[in-house]
Amino acid sequence: MEKVFCISAGQLQTKKRDLLVHRRNRYLNYGLLSLASILKRNGFNTIQIQGNFDSPEHTLSLCIDHGILRSNAPVLVSIPSFYAIAWTNRFLTELKRLSPKKKIIIGGRWVVDGQIEDMKGLVPLADIVCDGVAESRILKLVTGNENATQLYSDKSEISQDTSLDYTLLHERNLYQPSIEISRGCGMKCSFCQERDEPLTPLKDPRIILKEAQSTFMDDGLTPMNFYLEASLFASNQEWSEQLEFEVSNSSIPRFNWRTEARVDSIRVKHLEYLYRAGLRVLDLGLESASCNQLIAMNKSVKPKNYLAKASELIKAAHNLGIMVKVNILLYAGETLATIDETLTWLDIHAHYITGVSVGPVIVFGWESKVKSYLRELSLLGASVASKPITGITHINLSEEIDYEKSLELAAWIGKRYCDEKDYFALKSFSYFSRDYDFDEFLSDSKPVSEQLNYRISRG
Repeated sequence: MEKVFCISAGQLQTKKRDLLVHRRNRYLNYGLLSLASILKRNGFNTIQIQGNFDSPEHTLSLCIDHGILRSNAPVLVSIPSFYAIAWTNRFLTELKRLSPKKKIIIGGRWVVDGQIEDMKGLVPLADIVCDGVAESRILKLVTGNENATQLYSDKSEISQDTSLDYTLLHERNLYQPSIEISRGCGMKCSFCQERDEPLTPLKDPRIILKEAQSTFMDDGLTPMNFYLEASLFASNQEWSEQLEFEVSNSSIPRFNWRTEARVDSIRVKHLEYLYRAGLRVLDLGLESASCNQLIAMNKSVKPKNYLAKASELIKAAHNLGIMVKVNILLYAGETLATIDETLTWLDIHAHYITGVSVGPVIVFGWESKVKSYLRELSLLGASVASKPITGITHINLSEEIDYEKSLELAAWIGKRYCDEKDYFALKSFSYFSRDYDFDEFLSDSKPVSEQLNYRISRG
């Protein structure tokens, strides 16, 4: 059977400062790997190649080495961000030059977002634009047969009986793997793309262990860890206990994992079970410690209670041995006074925090889709700073903090709470290429130390 190439579009430059150390990240497109895995289970010969921060020409060269010009099957290109559009167009231009009749199917749930005609204009060499999630339609898309039936299909929920097939991923040994355990959120935070997406139940721990067993590698590189992917990790007692039981009684080597949670979605009493099940890094979406800002972004209507829960959770996690990375969002209406409130809270908890990831609010989406949200931000004192590319709007947070100032503050706050050892520990756990060691990291970091969002120790 013809080989189906699944390409995860890369970026010509990194989202943050375009430094070599930032290009060492390998962000796995696990949504695309889900489609590739479904195709394989239905008898297709598939391969996934990620563009990462490599040039489109380099990625195409890899594809040619693996036979893309010899295959008559359509090529799937997943576009995970508007930042990847320029990369995609360069890749497709060269591919179509070499193979003019090659059929190209593009998708990207949060990029297309219902705007199929606009997307065709943005990526004119695409033959088909796929909107939304494609698990239930992928066989029809690839074969062109509307009557095609597949062994597995779902709509938007997580299937309990399928897994990601990492053997399809080019250079799979260099990626820290993900296991998708839930979708949706529905908590209505104003900045979140999944604010209206209903939350699905957590995947059965037995299935999680089965997926981990089929994926885990012990190969002498940076230890393999898993990211349990969930927009909202909402643990409960029964699930936490069952996960611990399954891990404790599994025949596979013990593995560590990471997840992301809201302050109010994970309970302190569950942490001990989760720690014994392998939880070692918790990305905590605190977003702010200013009561006014928490209310403004619809994060909490009772911010004092929210911050008290956060304090208890961070301390309990630290005492168990779980690294906590706190996520902070500089939001519309932000001032030096509101930032000072957040810094005061973080200073009090600095001993319990491994790192702080900070960024200003950036509005993603088609102009017609984001108009109302931009109006909402303007009522809080924000204004549009620039629209560097289609789908990306930079924001002046207030009269006091413009967009450029917000970037400076974000980097400065990151440095305040994270040194190079903690930064490397967090990044190598899930994102850095598994063959990237600490000495290389230091070599990349020291020449640009002033531009980093973590500090380099002297000596």
